Amino acid sequence: MLKNFILMALSLTLVACQQPPVEYQNLKLFPQGKSFSGIKLTNHLGQSFTEHDFKDKTSVVFFGFTNCPDICPTTLQELKHTDQLIQKSGLPPVNVVFISVDPDRDQSENLKSYIEYFNPAFTAATGDAANILALASQLGVAYHVEDHEAGEVVYDVDHSSALFLINEQGERIGIFPAPHQAATLAADLTLYMEQQ
Repeated sequence: MLKNFILMALSLTLVACQQPPVEYQNLKLFPQGKSFSGIKLTNHLGQSFTEHDFKDKTSVVFFGFTNCPDICPTTLQELKHTDQLIQKSGLPPVNVVFISVDPDRDQSENLKSYIEYFNPAFTAATGDAANILALASQLGVAYHVEDHEAGEVVYDVDHSSALFLINEQGERIGIFPAPHQAATLAADLTLYMEQQ
């Protein structure tokens, strides 16, 4: 009888000590992190950019292209406001990384002016088709660049509008489905970083 009472009291204590699950407004966390490797890109400053650039910081990654008429500028504007909201909370800034899937038109020079228009602290990067595909496939990103001749400047590019969350170990751990709103992104990212 006493043994049953002790076991019941212990189980109730354990239940009381458990933290309730964190509820995010839009962030969907994966059951486990997924690392990625073998990435060789070039950032908007003309410097090498690899998977190591995601280590020791919380990152949000977005795939697009500078000629994008709507999704990319709208999303980067929301990320700009997200960054401002997070910094007001006193937390370290999130590492925002824009990956261009259109390397034929997006070189370091125009990537620099494009990304710095939204926030000079953001990073933009691109590379050859094989390296972009390697990163996109490891993160689970869908995109398609229309076949075109070398030097051609008018062609279509389709890409996912999701944002991907990378943890400080450099693992893909979550996704923010579209649509994106700064207040929601900031609330979810703040909640996530406070749990770390």
